[in-house]
Amino acid sequence: MTTAARPTWAPAKGGNEQGGTRIFGPSQKFSSRDLAAHTSLKPRKEGQQTQEELQKRNLREELEERERKHYSSKDKSYAEERDRRKSLLLEGSKRDAEDKILRKERQQAEEEAKMKEAELMRGNPLININNPGSFSVKRRWDDDVVFKNQTRGETKTPKRFINDTIRSDFHRKFLQRYMK
Repeated sequence: MTTAARPTWAPAKGGNEQGGTRIFGPSQKFSSRDLAAHTSLKPRKEGQQTQEELQKRNLREELEERERKHYSSKDKSYAEERDRRKSLLLEGSKRDAEDKILRKERQQAEEEAKMKEAELMRGNPLININNPGSFSVKRRWDDDVVFKNQTRGETKTPKRFINDTIRSDFHRKFLQRYMK
């Protein structure tokens, strides 16, 4: 049974008394779901890398020790690589070694770019300066097709708009096609 036809005990009013209930004061009751929960983070304990523990450790020495273990466990190529790096660092500063490597990489990249450009120039028959006589125009795949350009002589009638359904071009075509 619906409650739509029943009278309300307190008629609806505007303002703070909307909804038919009168509010006499703020409620003293509240839900436990409205309370703030999880208001603090869980602190780290000893052995969980606290700030004090991290400040006491020497991370650089630990990293170098792990690298030594790694390179000593691998084959000789790793040891040779490590020795080569040390010799580069002993010859000059680290920046000088990186500059040398970067210069070599740049030179290799420039040489590769020049080679690619020369290859492209040789491959393009329009720009090929060395052998200008070998250029020949290729035919299109549809040059020898039998039914090519059949509508060349016919003129296409432009479509026109007539705001009368009986006199329109569509209606006339329809009558010619289906009502002969």
